[in-house]
Amino acid sequence: MLSVICLVGIFSSVALGWYGGNNRAAIERVINQRNAQEIVSLGVYATLGGADFVVPGDKQATAVNLIVGVVGQQGVWKDRLFRLANLTPGDLPGVMPFVKFDDGLLLYAPEGQQP
Repeated sequence: MLSVICLVGIFSSVALGWYGGNNRAAIERVINQRNAQEIVSLGVYATLGGADFVVPGDKQATAVNLIVGVVGQQGVWKDRLFRLANLTPGDLPGVMPFVKFDDGLLLYAPEGQQP
C-alpha cells in the first residue's frame, strides 16, 4: 500500500512538471487559437444578424463589443443577443494575433502573425 502511494506521488510530480514546462506555451497557443475561432465565428453570425459591432480599423474594440454583447437587428437573429460570455478583454492580447480584420470582417489567421 505504501509503495502505491509513493508511485502516485511520483507520477503526480512528473505530470505537474510536464504541464508547467515547455508544453505550457503550446497549450496557451491552442487556447488562444480556439478563442480567436470563437470571436470570428460569433462575428459572422452577428454580421448576418445585422448587429452593429464593428469599429472600423480597430479589431480589438470590435472584439470587445462581442464580449460585451450586441443585439441582432434583422432576420431570424432580430433581438438575439450575440455575446462571448467565456472571454474577457484581458484574454484579447493573446488572441488578437490569430484574428485579422479585412473590410469590416473578422477573419481567423491560424499562423498567429497578425499585428
